[in-house]
Amino acid sequence: MFVRVAIPIPSAKTFTYAVPETFVPVAAVGKRVVVPFGRKRMTGWIIEIPAEAACDQTVKEILDLPDPEPLFSSEDLVLYGWISRYYLYPLGMVLAEILPGGTATRPKREKWIGIQAEIPVGIKLTQKQSALVTLLREKGDLPFSGLENRFREAAFLRTLEAKGIVRLREKELFRGPGPAPEIGRNGNDIILNGAQAEALDEIRARLTSGRFSPSLLHGVTGSGKTEVYLRAVDEVLRNGGGAIYLVPEIALTAQLLSRVQSRFPEREIAVIHSGIARSTRYDQWKRIRSGEINLVVGARSALFAPVRNLRLIVVDEEHDPSYKQDDRLRYNARDLALVRGKAAGALVILGSATPGIQTFFRTKGGAYRLLRLPFRVDNRPLPRVEVVDMKTERDEQGRTPLLSRALIAALGETLAQQKQTLLFLNRRGFHTFLFCPDCGHVFTCPSCDLSLTHHAAMGVLKCHHCDFTSKPPTICPTCRGNHVRSQGAGTERVEEEVRKFFPEARIARMDSDTTSRKGETERILRSLDRREIDILVGTQMITKGHDFPDITLVGVLAADASMNIPDFRAAERTFQLLTQVSGRGGLGDQPGRVVIQTFNPNHYAIRRAQQHDYVGFYEDELPLRRELGYPPFSRLIGLHFSSLKKEEGKKAVAEIGKRAREMAGTIAGGKADVIGPAESPLARLRGRYRWQMLLRGKESRPLHLLAEKLMEGAERNGLEIRVDVDPVHFM
Repeated sequence: MFVRVAIPIPSAKTFTYAVPETFVPVAAVGKRVVVPFGRKRMTGWIIEIPAEAACDQTVKEILDLPDPEPLFSSEDLVLYGWISRYYLYPLGMVLAEILPGGTATRPKREKWIGIQAEIPVGIKLTQKQSALVTLLREKGDLPFSGLENRFREAAFLRTLEAKGIVRLREKELFRGPGPAPEIGRNGNDIILNGAQAEALDEIRARLTSGRFSPSLLHGVTGSGKTEVYLRAVDEVLRNGGGAIYLVPEIALTAQLLSRVQSRFPEREIAVIHSGIARSTRYDQWKRIRSGEINLVVGARSALFAPVRNLRLIVVDEEHDPSYKQDDRLRYNARDLALVRGKAAGALVILGSATPGIQTFFRTKGGAYRLLRLPFRVDNRPLPRVEVVDMKTERDEQGRTPLLSRALIAALGETLAQQKQTLLFLNRRGFHTFLFCPDCGHVFTCPSCDLSLTHHAAMGVLKCHHCDFTSKPPTICPTCRGNHVRSQGAGTERVEEEVRKFFPEARIARMDSDTTSRKGETERILRSLDRREIDILVGTQMITKGHDFPDITLVGVLAADASMNIPDFRAAERTFQLLTQVSGRGGLGDQPGRVVIQTFNPNHYAIRRAQQHDYVGFYEDELPLRRELGYPPFSRLIGLHFSSLKKEEGKKAVAEIGKRAREMAGTIAGGKADVIGPAESPLARLRGRYRWQMLLRGKESRPLHLLAEKLMEGAERNGLEIRVDVDPVHFM
């Protein structure tokens, strides 16, 4: 017997191995195997058992089959193969990315005790023995951990077992995420409004059809999208189907899980994201695959859970860039939700107040069904948005202040009303960078072309890309001057500035520095929910999906930051960020207020966000995309090259660019444009010099053919390459 094995190496090849007689009865597609590979032992996955035996006498034997059950089926493998081809990523590495870590983890076992079916007649019991028997008759089988201490003595239990009264056994204990923290208001008696009921009726009809059905639920912030999702999930589970519910950030799973566990039994829910322990993920994967669990909640990796009879996939905040994984397998979970839904014949609901331009574009052509929730629950008003032109703001020294007069006044009013405030700045740290005003020297990372961020609380300068840290210098290394100063601001600086104005306020900060330890995100959110925080300062993680009714003020500092990135989606990202963070205010009984600080108040992204006008923004943005030939009017593949040697890398990349233009007319049949290559905006990262090139065209296939050839050329020239495929265009 022979098997084909995919191994996690940067090659599309798979390998044939012989199966020793002892393993023949248990070998199956989807199981891990330990195999000799060169001079090493590696773990791979069986992807095929050929009908005909291989005649090559040099075929090596597999060394071990560590899993009792397969981790995936042949049907799952079809999806994994599609992912490998579309994202130009070797199948073995795709499997290593998708399948749960910790598969070598030993099962956790627990001792249980129960009453024998037939107890011998005439057995005399002591008072203590009688008490245990009575307990077991009332409760049924119990784990040892559920017994009182007086019943746990080994000799006492062995005596009862010897008398034929109880049976002792071990059961495998499945590790789960545990109960969710209680965050937010969990009501199960919500009455749907007309728009919600209409959307749910449409969803039920599409579920009944049993066909692949992509839909966009476009609802303003606070319109009750989550309640519609949960009722759709309930419909699916009651009819024996399975569902996956995705959110873009781990920070969102706590509040969502609190709501989900109030509606569905905890043991019937799996939670999957990168913050879950490897052993727990493995246990949950087995229970999902066995059919014990039919509802999976989590971040992007939850999409791959082996849910049986999958009928529904919900992608909440579908526009969010966090659905895109930016290293290793560079997939977008929103897009793969559609691919998986199509393969399963399931309903896919994409939901957002600010849908991606490409998503909304597909509703216009009828590819996606558009469902609308145009008003907030209970007809609460959307927050009033004030835009402050920071060009007109000056402090006593004539400098631009961190907080505008309007925002300071609004903070004072909100505190007086005993309500809560969110302050959003998409930069962590104290100051953005340190520099010498005498010679202009900026303190940068030795491995990256980036200035180091000053973190005052930790007393360090830090690179946010490679995590290099150093102590803040007092002397300039270039001119030896001692006038080193800070420039710019991050969330840490904002927190300090707010404390100066409002020393009595209870202020907290939520960014990747304050939430790096496990459980810190939930702790901050619980404190906010309990009204133990008056002002929460944070980065993007505070803008997404949180629902706290006592937040009535939202302040946005440096709204221009996301507009100045070199990306054709910059205006879209800015509009989405501003609209989403604005929507965190006024979700309770009191209307919300938003203050946006900007140096560009007339930009259409900011004006449309002020008006809560998504359709207006879409109509402003689409003609620009059409004119420039960007999605949704084209398809893109980005190629990113890097080298440890600058000049050699530059020469090799230039040669690849030349070949790309030649092959665009032959391999791609003239159906691909080549833009670049050019130096990347971040020209050096972690000691590697970087360049990029863009392939653009109307069809995916010519671009993929061209990209595959260019990847081969890059490897021959000693370049490291990674590929970014723009969102899936399969319909």
